[in-house]
Amino acid sequence: MILILSLPLPATASHTWSGIDLCEVHKDKLPPGLTVESLPDSQSPEASLLQRFCTQCHNLPGPDRHTAAEWREVASKMFLLMDVSHRFGGLMGRVETMQKQEQERLLAYLQHHAMQSIDQEAPADIHRLNHPWLTRIWVLGPFLLLTGLGLLRWWRNRHTDKNHA
Repeated sequence: MILILSLPLPATASHTWSGIDLCEVHKDKLPPGLTVESLPDSQSPEASLLQRFCTQCHNLPGPDRHTAAEWREVASKMFLLMDVSHRFGGLMGRVETMQKQEQERLLAYLQHHAMQSIDQEAPADIHRLNHPWLTRIWVLGPFLLLTGLGLLRWWRNRHTDKNHA
């Protein structure tokens, strides 16, 4: 019996409202169903918080689903929705809410394992991104050089022809 209970199963949620399974209808907007074991630091208390609270309304999200900045905004909205659903019920029914310390720990976990944003990646490319004109000059360089040489040749030929005439 313990072996069966310890097998990794996808953490899914399903909520019917007026006979409609909202999770099924909004499948494209929901995180994919992950197992707790597939989370980073899966044995941590924070991974348990993610499993315990977030799967009340949707599938278990991976921390790399958003950047650290996005997680702050997403978590804020989710904590508010949890509080409203806890107090008034709603489409998802009554849900269990988190204490402030649990919210902070979960947010720290999500941000620590978040997807890196473009600004955080490739610091060597920062100069290229800050000076796009430099890249344009390098591309235009050969064109300008050939155009200049062509004009110089044309000018020389024109003045050479005038001097012979």
